[in-house]
Amino acid sequence: MAFGKWIGSLKGLFNEGPMKELTEEVAEKPQLKLSAENVVFSNEFDQTFHVESPVRENMRNSFLFSMLVMASHIVIADGKVEPSEYKFLGDFLNKHFGEEAEVEGIDVVKKLIAKHEELEARKPMAFLQLIGDCGSQIANSLSEDLRYQMLSMLTMIVKSDENVSNQEVETLKEVAMYIGMKATDVDALMNLDPEKAKDEWQWMKQ
Repeated sequence: MAFGKWIGSLKGLFNEGPMKELTEEVAEKPQLKLSAENVVFSNEFDQTFHVESPVRENMRNSFLFSMLVMASHIVIADGKVEPSEYKFLGDFLNKHFGEEAEVEGIDVVKKLIAKHEELEARKPMAFLQLIGDCGSQIANSLSEDLRYQMLSMLTMIVKSDENVSNQEVETLKEVAMYIGMKATDVDALMNLDPEKAKDEWQWMKQ
């Protein structure tokens, strides 16, 4: 399925509420809690989220869309969009899924951010509900290993502008909970000692 056609298949998701329920689960795997810079993305990750992967089409679309929804939530966590965040996300999509995925994926994220503003003005909390719906499907369908890899990508978006805010860290923890992970996983990905995390965050911009 061409990436452009995949984008077309997502249009209805903006107006149809929660995405289709996923029906398959991936077995859980043991997971080492590495910092985001040291996480290695597996072939299983690429196959799960790649638009041309052998994963069943409706699942593949939902997984990739969910990842982009979460990415858009992280990008706007501190109330502003930094070019470096788009660059990191674009480079990530290009590296793992190809040049076309980069162009189309960034376009989807920009549309999601615009939709966020529209929904907040018309129906507050509606976008957060979408985040929750996507997170629940990811939590119920993907292994801890794949979820940790996805969370590490979101963490690197936060780190990409070198100005990490408390709000961004809290949003990462919020997303972690939505996808069935723990707040301490964010500490590990941020390379912060959970016992010292509160003090470490004091240097971060508000």
